[in-house]
Amino acid sequence: MAAWRSKYELRREAGWRLLALPGLWTAELWKKVVEIVENETPARHPHVTRFYVAKEDGREEFYLKTYYSFGLGDRLKDFFRASKAVRALKQAEALEESGFHTPRVVAAGEQRKRGVLWRAFLLTAAVDGLSLPKFLDENLVAADPPDRVAKKREGLRLLAAEIARLHACGFVHGDLVPYNILVRLESGVPTFFLVDNDRTRRYPSWLPQRLWRRNLVQLNRIPLPGVFLQDRVRFLKYYLAHRNWNAADRRLLSWLERRTRERRAWRDRQSGARSFRELMKWDGRRVTKEKVASWPL
Repeated sequence: MAAWRSKYELRREAGWRLLALPGLWTAELWKKVVEIVENETPARHPHVTRFYVAKEDGREEFYLKTYYSFGLGDRLKDFFRASKAVRALKQAEALEESGFHTPRVVAAGEQRKRGVLWRAFLLTAAVDGLSLPKFLDENLVAADPPDRVAKKREGLRLLAAEIARLHACGFVHGDLVPYNILVRLESGVPTFFLVDNDRTRRYPSWLPQRLWRRNLVQLNRIPLPGVFLQDRVRFLKYYLAHRNWNAADRRLLSWLERRTRERRAWRDRQSGARSFRELMKWDGRRVTKEKVASWPL
């Protein structure tokens, strides 16, 4: 794991190579990370653990995401590249430099044996915000403010502009489902945080690519509280920044509906000949904290 020009410092701790943020990384945090990692059972999917560290005026919340290397294929690939944890740190730093919001990465670490990656971790500070579904549920559906429609449309416009700018900067998020967008109100205006960036990539602006369309499918796949079919169409119009639909936009809209149907059938076991409006209708159930607790990083 080579150091690169960034604000993170390269350190070595008990067989680990770390990239740590000066001023936030402490011996107490390292002790807690080791305690958690050493007591975990390796698994193919990452572990996510929330924990707290006491401080003078209360306690601070952190999330630890640990990755394990399984199979010869993964270990061969990881021999020649950085771990998912370090790649996530790099992408978070690149996003921040481009003006996007992400959870603050405190440290990333890799443990290798003769160059072979065995496990890695990513430590982030918690964000004082709600996942997009939870935010909609609490601030639009449950609260039912008198200016709900205006607030929803303005929020859609701001989110669409943020995603359009993300793609214009060359970024393609690895899994841009609504649960991977946290929302925090600042003076009544929503600020969006992009989480789970270990598969996010940045492509040169001169390179033609259509991977950005995958993000639109990911965003569109999950029914949301208070969001209707016309809101989804309005979001796409905001994203494209067009006053009127042209032929290319209509083809994109048709493609997006088809791909969303396919993803709903495959991932959510939701299919059938019903209309797209019915397929994407919110079922009225409340979004629970337990639902979003596994999507913090």
